[in-house]
Amino acid sequence: MFKRSDETLIEKAIAGDAKAWQQLVSRYQAPLYYYGLRLLGSPDDARDLLQDVLMVLCRNLAQYRGDSSFKSWLFGIANYRAMDMLRKRKNHQELAEDYDCPDEDTPSYELQLYGQQTQRLVQQQLRLLPPEQRLVVELRFYQHFTFDEIAEQLALSSNTIKSRFYAALDKLRTQLELADVEQSANF
Repeated sequence: MFKRSDETLIEKAIAGDAKAWQQLVSRYQAPLYYYGLRLLGSPDDARDLLQDVLMVLCRNLAQYRGDSSFKSWLFGIANYRAMDMLRKRKNHQELAEDYDCPDEDTPSYELQLYGQQTQRLVQQQLRLLPPEQRLVVELRFYQHFTFDEIAEQLALSSNTIKSRFYAALDKLRTQLELADVEQSANF
């Protein structure tokens, strides 16, 4: 099956091709949703973010100039909207913990359970990071953007992005070690 490039789909969608628009949305719908879920911690907030980004995309698709990849441009919109949502939260209420991230492989039940527990622990610890660091970790690990692409999206220097990323990793490492010690003490 032939997979059309983003640019081809964009041209056709701008020209009014509903099928091209649907293919473009389908291509990025799940990654945007899971991005929102990991960053915001709530399925409802993730759906709100997805809807907001798709509305912006619908209104502004013709403004995409191609200076960066379409994915980078789209996640730049999502970054801005997600940070705005986080800023608007008046208090940092406990974020939802009971969501499932899809597994790409299907290992044994024990490995799946361990992986889910580990993933949940990592997600809990990610939520404790400052939003600016959480965003960089999300874009680097889960969306696979380079430091330069992230810097371009956030209008920051690459060195600032690297600094935030490595500071976040240090915090995560410390938090996970403390969580492990606490968990061991409870047994």
